[in-house]
Amino acid sequence: MATAEASIRLPVSVAEVWDAYFWAPGWPRWVDGFAAVVGSEGYPELGGILRWQSIPAGRGEVSERVLEHEHRRLHRVEFADPTMAGEFETRFAITGDGVELTQTLDYRVVAAGPITRMAAALFVRGQVRASLERSLSGFREFVEESGSG
Repeated sequence: MATAEASIRLPVSVAEVWDAYFWAPGWPRWVDGFAAVVGSEGYPELGGILRWQSIPAGRGEVSERVLEHEHRRLHRVEFADPTMAGEFETRFAITGDGVELTQTLDYRVVAAGPITRMAAALFVRGQVRASLERSLSGFREFVEESGSG
């Protein structure tokens, strides 16, 4: 499995970050490539399921199942889409001046031929990291525009 990670610091309370992060109507504004929720059962709680559709140029339909959900600390899901599968973890850490939000994506490319593996090693990791960074940057703007930051 490959790993990509990105972090931001926000000068607001962990309660504000947590609430903004799980407010589904805001997701299209900051989740990279997010278009709409297709279905949700018990999400974001432990064992909950979320299915969402990306924008046309995105990942297709993404399925998530919650593996861990520690209030205001950790949210970890198992995910699958037509091209990748793996785990996605978000950590919420209180810092002296706010919250550090860290996202880690452990993933594997679904098609496992030698050319695909080589392309994944050379190109996909950078694209995945850039996507995490776009989401976190968008989240920062979303929190600031919401009046929380």
